[in-house]
Amino acid sequence: MIREQRFINDDWTFAYGEHPGAEDELPGPDWYDIGLPHSFDLPDFREQRFYVGHGCYRRRVDVPEAWLGQWIALEFLGVFQVCEVFVNGRLVGRHEGGYTPFTVDISDAVVAGANEVFVRVDNIWNPRLAPRAGDYSFAGGIYRDVSLIVADRVRIDWYGIDVTTPEVSRERATVAAAIEVVNDEPEPVHVNVAAVLSDPERTVASLPTVRRVIPARSRAVVELEGAVAYPLLWHPDQPHRYKVTASISVDGIARDSQKASFGVRWFEFTADRGFFLNGEHLDLHGANVHQNRGGWGDAGTRASIRRDVGMIKDLGMNIIRGSHYPHHPYFAEECDRQGLLFWSELHFWGIGGENVEGYWFASAYPVNEADEPEFEESLRRALREMIRTQRNHPSIVTWSIGNEAFFSDDRVIGKAKALTSELVELAHELDPTRPAAVGGAQRKGFDVLGDIAGYNGDGAELFLDPGIPNLVAEYHGVRGQGPGEYEVQWEHGVETDYPWRSGKIFWCAFHYKSVADGAGLQGLADYWRMPRRSYHWYRERLRGIAPPAFPEPGTAVALRLTSDTEMIPTDGTGDARLLVELVDGHGVRVVDDRAVQLTVLEGEGVFPSGRSITLSPETHSLWDGAGAMELRSYAPGPQRILATAEGLAAAELVVVATGPRKARRARRLPPPAPWVTEPPSGQGETSLAAYRPVSVSSAEPLHEGGSATATGSGTYWRAANREPGEWLCANLEFPYEISRIEVVFAEPPAQPWLLETSADGHLFASLHAAEPEADELGAYLEFPLRTARLVRISFPEKPIDIEEIRVY
Repeated sequence: MIREQRFINDDWTFAYGEHPGAEDELPGPDWYDIGLPHSFDLPDFREQRFYVGHGCYRRRVDVPEAWLGQWIALEFLGVFQVCEVFVNGRLVGRHEGGYTPFTVDISDAVVAGANEVFVRVDNIWNPRLAPRAGDYSFAGGIYRDVSLIVADRVRIDWYGIDVTTPEVSRERATVAAAIEVVNDEPEPVHVNVAAVLSDPERTVASLPTVRRVIPARSRAVVELEGAVAYPLLWHPDQPHRYKVTASISVDGIARDSQKASFGVRWFEFTADRGFFLNGEHLDLHGANVHQNRGGWGDAGTRASIRRDVGMIKDLGMNIIRGSHYPHHPYFAEECDRQGLLFWSELHFWGIGGENVEGYWFASAYPVNEADEPEFEESLRRALREMIRTQRNHPSIVTWSIGNEAFFSDDRVIGKAKALTSELVELAHELDPTRPAAVGGAQRKGFDVLGDIAGYNGDGAELFLDPGIPNLVAEYHGVRGQGPGEYEVQWEHGVETDYPWRSGKIFWCAFHYKSVADGAGLQGLADYWRMPRRSYHWYRERLRGIAPPAFPEPGTAVALRLTSDTEMIPTDGTGDARLLVELVDGHGVRVVDDRAVQLTVLEGEGVFPSGRSITLSPETHSLWDGAGAMELRSYAPGPQRILATAEGLAAAELVVVATGPRKARRARRLPPPAPWVTEPPSGQGETSLAAYRPVSVSSAEPLHEGGSATATGSGTYWRAANREPGEWLCANLEFPYEISRIEVVFAEPPAQPWLLETSADGHLFASLHAAEPEADELGAYLEFPLRTARLVRISFPEKPIDIEEIRVY
């Protein structure tokens, strides 16, 4: 039979907790109706806490009798982060790792008719499973699509088409298609494997058919090759894609067919001339993107991914870094379609700080030897899964091994570097057509371990002309809630474009939720994808589009409610982005601080909180007189939405949900997520400033500011100027409650110095003013707790060399 694949995102029930023994029981009163994608933490308003524990899902799946004897599987595109899958009470699969797709073979567990699927999920921190740390929120759940697949016992394997273009010019491109064929039958089969290349308008080539014998219960890769004359090259300005349709037959009978899109292009990262695409220099300028979002958290739809990619394209940028984990496969597909290069990244991830085991503040690499083998294998497995499911996307120009893995305990830094090198080589083995990058490689020699170095923060000024292909993988310029400032203030000299640098990637496109208190507010748009002032500054700079007239304070008299679409599908892949605005008597939006409630009056549409949701300044979900929220429906029909606010004329809107009509029962929507886990704190003796970014007034060559946060390096910072007013500022990156600072000078402090801290990055408060000391090389300061994100030491008369600054 020819394969069939369909989404089964609707009609799930969910309950918090582990529910041991519930795999073959009927749901009780503590089970609630939900649709996928789903997160444990709904609604998500960027609260600092999140639920850590178990959650269970169940759904009935109907199997026609004609399917029995075929290959039947469940496809999960992302579950965070450990899951067990049961069918009719029988364990059929288990997967560890929160960011990569996988399938579960249920062929032998199903019966004709109704089948009960039960999935137990947990997001418990695991010392043997990556990531062990990261500046993000690690919410649990089946937060990406789930599909049911049925195919022949003789078939093309799941993601079993690998398309490459070994030779490309503007006149001709060779196309190689490696087709992985599976034979689940008890006897060998003779298969004919064929493939056709096409673009949206016509067939452009047929690859010569290959006949092979596939042994019983085995698989084999069949190589096909052809060519396209005068190919249309994929480029951000012309994102042309081709399609390969591969098919297999036995004795003249078709057994399976699959399609895969690909693009024709060639590219190169160079150490001295930057990046080239199709033989032409292209200056890369882009943004980092996290997947979580206002209200729905990690559980975004494909429509929301499409909008996210569209917003980056609208800015005039040309590359996205998928920070800092493999994204939904549809993300790369949208980059292909809309024309954005994509830096696809693995989650070997560090955060620094207290370095506490038991939560996502830990050493990026395990500190206990017993945890090492499973941890390393979790990254090898994830790398294989990421590359297999995303290898055909022309937008992807590198596989990145991770981000800031140098935030590993000094005792295991050698092992962390060895693992990075191993993963680089594994990426080469799995995909020889793309280079492997190391992201966040600005400390401890990680930058030379891959083909491309991605420098974060002060790496932009620490590594000038490093002699290897490189770019700035993160640079900062904005912070805070609400509209913010218009002009972006770049740091660390990143505004200078060097010929040897391939480009720069802004941190970050959108606000995000993080385990680090005070983090995640560096977006050009906020958590609800409302463009901030800086978004328009970038668009004006890159595309020449003048900013809109920003709202002024005023008195609203009514609400205006609009949607980005009139129709939404009921299969969980789409939604409607609703925008509500507070307007004056002329219909002009004004800055008004009244909360707005959105309510579903008709239809089965849902917000992340159920049938209604409130947007308000208190939750930062409404500012500048507007707020946005995404609506879904898993049942067809009109969805009538009412927007209300105290003292204002209400507004209504109707969007239509489309899809098959099914018998429905009364739905019970889940309550807000329970908060059960608080992060540990105060247990670490690692300096919070260790290997953090450093800004300075000036620095002599070989004595950069980063020397002052490199633990035990034997180097020191020295100002290039010997005039009054020189300073060094250590950026802890997140606000911490601190109570101790140690300063180690490289020379006796014969000049006065001043120590200050800042919680917001703008206002500094004096902590200590010191007079010259002839004998002491260090200062040890203890003080009552204060909140600090920056620690600055300045010199009113003459600078003093600093070996290290430590913060606890």
